[in-house]
Amino acid sequence: MATLHTLASNAGMLKALQSLHYISPIAVAVYFLAAKTLAACLLHQPSKQAGKASRRLSGIALLFAIVATCVAQGIVYAIQGARDTGHWPSEDSIIYVLLSIFAYGSLFLGLIENKTPIWHPYLGAWLIGFAFEVPCVVLEALVAGRHFAALCTALQAARAMLLLVLCVSGFYFALHDRRISHKKSDETAPLLANGDTNGHAIEPAQQSQYGTADGDGSNIDDEGDDTDVDSDSEEPERDKELKATQRKRLKESGSWLNYLKDFKIFIPMLWPSRNRFVQACLGTVGFVLFAERFLNVLVPRQLGIITNKLTETAGTGIVPWHAVGLWMLFSWLSSQAGLSLIKSLAQLPVQQFAFKSIGTTAFRHIMSLSMDFHNDKNSGELIRAIEQGQNLQGLLEFMCFEVGPMFLDLIIAFVYVYTLFDIYMTLILLVVGLAYIWIGAKTTSWSVKQRRRFNTAWRNESKVQNEAINNWQTVSHFNRGEYECDKYARTIDEFNGAEWDYYLAYYTGGSAQSFVMLIGRLAATSLAVYRVAQGRVPVGNFVTLTAYWRSVEGPLAQVSWSIRRVSQMLTDSERLLQLMMTKATINDQPNAPDIIIKAGEVVFDQIEYAYDKRRTTLKDISFTAKPGQTVALVGETGGGKSTMLKLLYRYYDVSKGCISIDGQDIRNVTLDSLRDSFGMVPQDPSLFNVSIMDNIKYARLDATDDQVKEACRAAAIHDKIETFPDKYKSTVGERGVKLSGGELQRVSIARAILKQPKIVLLDEATSMIDAETEALIQEAFKRLTASRTTFMIAHRLSTIQHADLILVINDGQIVERGTHEELFRQNGKYVALWSKQLSKDVKDIGGALHVEEGDEALIDVNVDEPQKPQARDDS
Repeated sequence: MATLHTLASNAGMLKALQSLHYISPIAVAVYFLAAKTLAACLLHQPSKQAGKASRRLSGIALLFAIVATCVAQGIVYAIQGARDTGHWPSEDSIIYVLLSIFAYGSLFLGLIENKTPIWHPYLGAWLIGFAFEVPCVVLEALVAGRHFAALCTALQAARAMLLLVLCVSGFYFALHDRRISHKKSDETAPLLANGDTNGHAIEPAQQSQYGTADGDGSNIDDEGDDTDVDSDSEEPERDKELKATQRKRLKESGSWLNYLKDFKIFIPMLWPSRNRFVQACLGTVGFVLFAERFLNVLVPRQLGIITNKLTETAGTGIVPWHAVGLWMLFSWLSSQAGLSLIKSLAQLPVQQFAFKSIGTTAFRHIMSLSMDFHNDKNSGELIRAIEQGQNLQGLLEFMCFEVGPMFLDLIIAFVYVYTLFDIYMTLILLVVGLAYIWIGAKTTSWSVKQRRRFNTAWRNESKVQNEAINNWQTVSHFNRGEYECDKYARTIDEFNGAEWDYYLAYYTGGSAQSFVMLIGRLAATSLAVYRVAQGRVPVGNFVTLTAYWRSVEGPLAQVSWSIRRVSQMLTDSERLLQLMMTKATINDQPNAPDIIIKAGEVVFDQIEYAYDKRRTTLKDISFTAKPGQTVALVGETGGGKSTMLKLLYRYYDVSKGCISIDGQDIRNVTLDSLRDSFGMVPQDPSLFNVSIMDNIKYARLDATDDQVKEACRAAAIHDKIETFPDKYKSTVGERGVKLSGGELQRVSIARAILKQPKIVLLDEATSMIDAETEALIQEAFKRLTASRTTFMIAHRLSTIQHADLILVINDGQIVERGTHEELFRQNGKYVALWSKQLSKDVKDIGGALHVEEGDEALIDVNVDEPQKPQARDDS
């Protein structure tokens, strides 16, 4: 009875030991991975003492010793199996050793690669490892009948002791760092808590100046400049700046979860809530992706079934048509002519919906932003933001349609190869997969600098080439052809050197990954052959594994690339996110009505405005433009004349005072109705690169061709247009570059005449027109401005002498007002402006051509033998 009790007890301990062998290394690895992931998501930062060499090197040494004990235990098991084939170590013991090497080896590599580690994931992993190793040691010592039990127990006891040392050291240093941190905080704290010496509260942003320190002592923004920016970008500096902005916003968010919350503004753009057809396409894509996961397994599995049936019926003439038919069906469904075709056709409407939704929403947002934004904008950057922001569509598809299925394929692969053979095959796949991903990540990291240098050299080569060709005349004028050829040759040499360095790293890394995959395939094949030879699995399993391995290689090859691709897509989407989070400074008031203009009386009441708060642009501007009057604004450049029209157009809101039209404050009416009431002829007109007819019709989209021509006759441009080869169908070039300055301005005037606005704004509308044409234009203006309130800015004072009210603007203030005759009688600033325009004579030209002795000395380039300037004979 005692013997039976002993055997039962021994069996129970053996079962417990087997369970611990599986659980212990898995628990260590899973906790470490989860803790690292959580730390990354919550943006944990290492403390100031984290990178001390003594701590890190000690940890590396102890972890190396732990890995060495695991390797030594594996060697003991190998010797045991070699000496006594009948007592080969149990599966749980081998798995325990292999997984322990993997788990503690990961911690070991983590400390080697990271010079300033976050220690709490390591400390937690050591605690878990120690907690499991202690019962393993006890059970290993108590279980009877195990070969080399004493040696294995000694190795496990040593491992437990090493883990205990790591745990104790970790706790000691954590307490030590906390004590030092509190001590520094006490020594540097102000006498008054959260206040200065005068008792005033200190803002959180100011506390760091008074010595308070947060626990981590680090800053995301303090990262080095060697960040992994978009290596293919044509603007690496802009990408680096964007990365810095992204890191700053990430830090302010506090976690990746909060950071990604801002992206929720894109959900309405990406989800087709009202489009049933696109929703059906999404459902179809999801169904196909789900089916493809099964087909990846079913095709090689069916091939194995055919092999087994052929092995059983070989030579009998029996053909397993049912199995072959299923294999043909599965093969067709998994081909490009099967479910992949359906998926591709279903994805297209989804892509088009997201592309249109993101593009139109972003474009509408840009067009709604205020003038202060557009004055500071970089058009190329805005266009790029929309283009790259549409990568958000690709990000969603990539995550749902590629990354998700890829990881699901890997999980299925681990489970399936286990069912085909045993856990050793799964371990081979796990080791190969992790090694493949690790090499890919390291290769990408190593090649970033080379790739950046390669792309910079590539852009520089193209830049030198294009600039020399485009500036051929300049090169010829200075006879620098040979210089440019040598310069271009040097850029080619730089490009070749950078290309060599980049592709050396690229191909070396790719070859290393291929070698790891080859070793894994050979190991898996060898194990499969061994299992078939043992009779433990049928031949079909070997065929299935061989065919299925391709389904394993594909996802592994994409993992490291996918991580980099997702990171880049997030960076591209950051551009669009920043744009979409930019708010217009000029908006409609809630429930604002449309403006109603009956008479057209415009009142500026004590207006003040400043582009920059440090300098006032307009000050105390008050006047009334009565219905039908023409108000002229004159003065020196930069006085604020154009700003007054911009305030009237409500490109900006006044800082003080009020602008009203027929008693309606322009801030209380809708922007569309306000701006639709104006007809603007700008100083620098800009046209679209379409026909003249379409450009003029832009003012009134429903206008007829005859109305356009009548407006052109009134603007004295019709006869000129009729001389063009394509007449009104002539395209004008980008911004109207094919037209002369006078033609461009007259087309702009025709556009204003066609609109028939209620209030007319003329900003230097005749600045590029000759005197003869100006007379014709003045007649057109009389028809345009008849019974309409008109504002006119002019430097050519002859064009405004018949205005009903002339305002002389100087340094942002109205210094004189009145009619032409009244201002002349005042003999003030207005008269001075007229005098300047009429006082130019030939004497000014002669003075400009006169060269003094000092001027000759300034242009003397003979620096070796400077000549003394000779006196000019003016006789």
